[in-house]
Amino acid sequence: MNRRIKRNRAVPIHITLAPGLLDEIDARLSHKMSRNNWIRGACEMKLDKDVTEVNDLTDKQLVNILRNRHNYDGPAEAILKSLLEVLSE
Repeated sequence: MNRRIKRNRAVPIHITLAPGLLDEIDARLSHKMSRNNWIRGACEMKLDKDVTEVNDLTDKQLVNILRNRHNYDGPAEAILKSLLEVLSE
C-alpha cells in the first residue's frame, strides 16, 4: 500500500542565538506561546514580499509613506514636504 507523503512537513534544524536575542524573544512570549511558532512566524514575515522592515527603507521612502498614508493638508503636509526637501539635498 502506498502512503501519501506530506510535502510541507516541518524539518527540524539547529540554530545558535545570542543569549540577549533569546531573552528578547522570550520577553515577547506569553506563558502559553510557543517559541518555535514565534520564530517560524518571524521568518515567514521576513520572507514575505508584502512586508517591509522599516530598517530596510530610506529616510525619503519613509517620509513619502507618511505623505501617502493620509491626505495631509496644512502644517503636517508642510512639515513633511520640508523634511523631504532637506533629505533630498
